[in-house]
Amino acid sequence: MKFEIFMALKYLVKGRREGFASLIAFISVLGIAVGVMALIVVLSVMNGFDRELKSKIVGIQPHIRIEGVGGVSQVEDAINTVQSLGIDGIVSIAPYVEGQAIIRSDRNAVGIVVKGIDQNREALELFKKHMEEGTLEFSDVQAMNSKGKPESVGRIVLGGELAKRLGVGIGDTVILISPAMEEESLKKVVSKARNLAFSVSGIYRIGMNDFDSGLALFGLSKAQELYGLGDRATGIGIRLSDPGTAERAKRRVQEHFGNAYVVQSWVDMNRTFFGALQVEKTVMTILLSLIILVAAFNIISTLVMLVKDKTKDIGILRAIGATRSAILRIFLVQGFVVGLIGVMLGAVLGLLLASNLNPVSDFLKHHFGVSVFPSDIYYFDRIPSQIQSSDVSMVVFYALLMSVLAGWYPALYASRLSPVRALRYE
Repeated sequence: MKFEIFMALKYLVKGRREGFASLIAFISVLGIAVGVMALIVVLSVMNGFDRELKSKIVGIQPHIRIEGVGGVSQVEDAINTVQSLGIDGIVSIAPYVEGQAIIRSDRNAVGIVVKGIDQNREALELFKKHMEEGTLEFSDVQAMNSKGKPESVGRIVLGGELAKRLGVGIGDTVILISPAMEEESLKKVVSKARNLAFSVSGIYRIGMNDFDSGLALFGLSKAQELYGLGDRATGIGIRLSDPGTAERAKRRVQEHFGNAYVVQSWVDMNRTFFGALQVEKTVMTILLSLIILVAAFNIISTLVMLVKDKTKDIGILRAIGATRSAILRIFLVQGFVVGLIGVMLGAVLGLLLASNLNPVSDFLKHHFGVSVFPSDIYYFDRIPSQIQSSDVSMVVFYALLMSVLAGWYPALYASRLSPVRALRYE
């Protein structure tokens, strides 16, 4: 095998002195390097998207929701029932009210999703971690109304982008307007607009544009008043220490409640979204793999030209006793060496770029005005990236395999050359 490696490297070095063949060899190495780098970077970004989306979605949404038509009326009974099931890893069980509303300030009005929370029961660690201003507090406070008189109002927490659109800050007053269904008689149900004033107590910035610009949090009792629910809640949210166990816990809750309530896990609520993300990752991997495939054809061209150029040398080796398998291995090793150089170069560049995507993005934006990752289009204000060793190994293995396969035909052709035919005109 040492002989084959020596001869392969010898031919490769000689080929670099021969102009056109060396250019094709260089393009082959560069093509594989670009393909490997692109695959590593894209897979790292897709993994980062998946990780960040899951961590923030499970931080905002309950891991399990229990909801019913018209809401949950016996809230305490339902909570006690869930606690009696003995589900492991429950962090909190809390009622919530969730719906759509219009939030209005003196400058603007925006349609948003609002969520009423029982602060004594609900775990709000993600919001506490990402508070930009103020505090996460929902208790009532005294504020001046439109007539200049003091009145007791609730407190509300807004996303950073939402507060910016409304032009409000800590201590400013906003109005929530929601449709609430009221029964005026036994036969007639009408919709009446309800509105409540709130004082802004805090502003958070999670880094996901949908939540930063379209979600407001306030107290459960104020939410029940806003939607005319009385003592009812939209649903009951369960948070677990390990979100990965949500499916198993959901089945136990659903088996107990039967058809009385609809029980959903965070996986159910986001199944289509994460499914689409996985399909996108698969399609991008397949498409970018074509770059490596094109580079493999360049390797074939390089080795075919080398075989044609080295016909006399191959004939001499065969004449002095080199076997067909030895010639075959020489050119297979050469294809592998070309691929190995490209893979090593591409892997190093890919890992470096995947680890420094945000500095590169900031550089392009600062010097060339190119916004690589606008936050109003994507979910995050920064490019998420997570390098997984399994993905890097898969890309490296695929590129090396293509390199070996690309060298198979030229190597087979060279091994079948007859010494007499190779040396006929020498």
